[in-house]
Amino acid sequence: MKNDNSVSFPTKGKETFAERLEMAIGNTSVRAFANAIDISEGALRKYLKGLSLPQIDKALLMAKQANVSLTWLLAGEEELPNTHNDSETATAVAISEFNEEFILIPGYHVAVSTGHGKLCPDEQIKRHLAFRRKWLKFRGFVADGLAVVFASGDSMEPTIHTNNTLLVNTADTKLTDGSIFVLRFGEELYAKRLQKRFDGDILLISDNKEYEDQIVKADEIDKLHIIGKVVWIGKDLY
Repeated sequence: MKNDNSVSFPTKGKETFAERLEMAIGNTSVRAFANAIDISEGALRKYLKGLSLPQIDKALLMAKQANVSLTWLLAGEEELPNTHNDSETATAVAISEFNEEFILIPGYHVAVSTGHGKLCPDEQIKRHLAFRRKWLKFRGFVADGLAVVFASGDSMEPTIHTNNTLLVNTADTKLTDGSIFVLRFGEELYAKRLQKRFDGDILLISDNKEYEDQIVKADEIDKLHIIGKVVWIGKDLY
């Protein structure tokens, strides 16, 4: 049964994310709302102008702050919760809906990765990206073995461009010819295709043919640490 004080959102004419976000913010100033969810005012204004869309974790923060349903904010589905009553319940429902549908995977910045065989210690996590549970299950991935890193450089173009997002399965470190791995050789991190040669050497292959393949000699294999296989690439189209 609906609460008599609940507010149904008039979807007519409010079909875009930007329009729903504007209504959710209401009379709160853009600056105050941005500060409350720890994003820049400029980024929030881009969302309000329809110039870009937030990642799921940011959208969740917006929904919680505005006390609206995450599914309504993202897709225009369901009703807009009452902004005066049952705020804790509404927030709990939004979080529950999100957790049921998505898993947050920790994101690291490759440039600050340290240690051997691991991406980073926990304190180096910079952000989280949301992935659908059904997709992870379909691919056979375990969330605890996944990490997000961000590419740097042009050696893997056109497959990977600088600042592209890479999902790495750290549970898969078995060398398979032609697959792309995040690896550490010495103190440097790379995203390269790997190929094992008959003499025991391993080739680090760049998709950008302006770069020569690197060779890890058989007697240097102990310096090579495969961190995980790249299983997904996220990139902007322009």
